[in-house]
Amino acid sequence: MRKKIVISILLAFVFFIVNEHPVTAKADNDVVVFYDSLAKGTDNEGNMDSLLRMLNTLGKRVTTYSWEENPDLSQASEIIVLQNKKDGLTKEWAEKLTENKAKIAYIGSNPPAFLINQLQLKTKAITDSSITIQTESGLAGKPQLVNEIELITTYKGEGFGKIDAAENGEAVYGVREGNYAYTPIFQEHNTSEFALMDLLKAVFEIKASSNQYVLIKDINPFVDFDLLKKTADTFYEQGVPFIVSAGPIFYNQDFQAAKNYAEIIRYVQAKNGTIMMNVPAVTYGDSPAGELEGIVQKSLHFFAENDVAALGVTAELYWNFDKVYGLEGFAPFNTGILLPNQKIIHTTKKNNGSAFEISPYSVASDFYMTITDGKDFPVDIAVTYSFFKNEKEIKAAADELANKNISDFRFKDHGVKTNQDTLESTAGSLYINNQSVTLDGDLKYIKTTKNKMQKQAGSLEGFFGYQNTFFTIVIVLSLGIIGILFVFGYRLYMKKYMK
Repeated sequence: MRKKIVISILLAFVFFIVNEHPVTAKADNDVVVFYDSLAKGTDNEGNMDSLLRMLNTLGKRVTTYSWEENPDLSQASEIIVLQNKKDGLTKEWAEKLTENKAKIAYIGSNPPAFLINQLQLKTKAITDSSITIQTESGLAGKPQLVNEIELITTYKGEGFGKIDAAENGEAVYGVREGNYAYTPIFQEHNTSEFALMDLLKAVFEIKASSNQYVLIKDINPFVDFDLLKKTADTFYEQGVPFIVSAGPIFYNQDFQAAKNYAEIIRYVQAKNGTIMMNVPAVTYGDSPAGELEGIVQKSLHFFAENDVAALGVTAELYWNFDKVYGLEGFAPFNTGILLPNQKIIHTTKKNNGSAFEISPYSVASDFYMTITDGKDFPVDIAVTYSFFKNEKEIKAAADELANKNISDFRFKDHGVKTNQDTLESTAGSLYINNQSVTLDGDLKYIKTTKNKMQKQAGSLEGFFGYQNTFFTIVIVLSLGIIGILFVFGYRLYMKKYMK
């Protein structure tokens, strides 16, 4: 017994050591992002998160280091330097990167001397200007105002994209020569995201497809089922395939409310909706080992028992850089879509993340609609909508998307594997535990004329309603009794002094 305890302690110690040390980029699909700041309060704020989501779409496992950490990058094969401040690399770091044999992409307005020499760069600074960024395929968005930017005027190698600076002329967005690439600007929510992807694909020699998908998020057991059915019907009638990010159910799965939820999701699946499971909501940064894994497997099994094949996972970006969420939450899936962070609640943050085999880049629908039509994106994208508030919003979205080249996500080869279930899609067909899924568009027992899910799933709602009524009655009676006692006491008081 004592021997077993000693062995267990030693194994735990080894596991702790392995997990505490950051992963060094050695494999072919690893890349190091070396950044100076997160650019809080500037025009570049958010570009770090966008870059990490982009790299996941490009199939890259990422390790991040700030300039202040002084990491050893000698073994890195691919490096992205993100400079958000005006100050460039220190002389020491410039020398280290000069000696490094890695492929290096530099983003920022002040490139080091070795990069200037290699690419024979010359730039000119412009201020307070309106610019339009265009990708290799001609994809462009609305003009944007910049306080200051360096335009590339001379370079050696291959130019990528274009920056139209109106009266200040035109320039290439970025350049690449051999193992080096450079661009002066990268911001979120504009076409510099896609122009940068073209540049990264070239320098890191990445091939990627350029499909467009539609993702509807914020679906959970408490949404209006009638509105969800209307969404599925409208998109189906318009010939627009779509993805639904459905929240999990891992408690009270035998309740009628849970069954109704599974039924409406099964209906959505039958109407050309590909189902992905959204991760459980995080309320505090704590999760005992194995708890999240159990929740994910139980939720997938619940869907599977109800003929729903959840083919991937959706989560905010920070999940990929968490020691528990990224491991236990993502383990069963080869497909995932990382969404912009809304509220970050880590268990333990780490500086390296994994990569999905299939991971379209999430693009907000309002931004997507500002981009020129008829042009290819450099990677697969997921045009993302929050669940619609009314039928008018549903119709408007379906009408807009009907003229776009939207692809069916289930024609990708998705695979989900847990201890209980295997979920797959092949050539558009769905399989649960090697059995073909019949896409049945009939609603078997759910009453869509009235959504009872909220009251049934939130079973405590009725309890609190009765509780509130009870306390209201008690308070009213108490006030009445106090009033009677007050009047009675007042009369006794007056009688005493009248004597």
